Amino acid sequence: MSVDFDLQLAGEFESLPTPDQFRAWVRAALQGREPAELTIRIVGETESRQLNKRYRGKDYATNVLSFSADVPEGIDLPLLGDILICAPVVASEAAVQG
Repeated sequence: MSVDFDLQLAGEFESLPTPDQFRAWVRAALQGREPAELTIRIVGETESRQLNKRYRGKDYATNVLSFSADVPEGIDLPLLGDILICAPVVASEAAVQG
């Protein structure tokens, strides 16, 4: 399977899954859609809030933002895009949901 996966950590966060766990989830999610390239960026509340405000007009940190790749027509690249996960918001939601 040809899945190119980039994990970016924009800070230090407690209790994150391991890079191998992220890789396994990405491969499972993209099974049958290879080749594919995807970036997952783990961010804090400040970056999440800034991007949520800029791209969605909502002035608060959110759990996940996704950005599809804008590949020009005629360019054959397997770029899917970027997923931003706000670790503090996801951790808070998980605690509330048990």
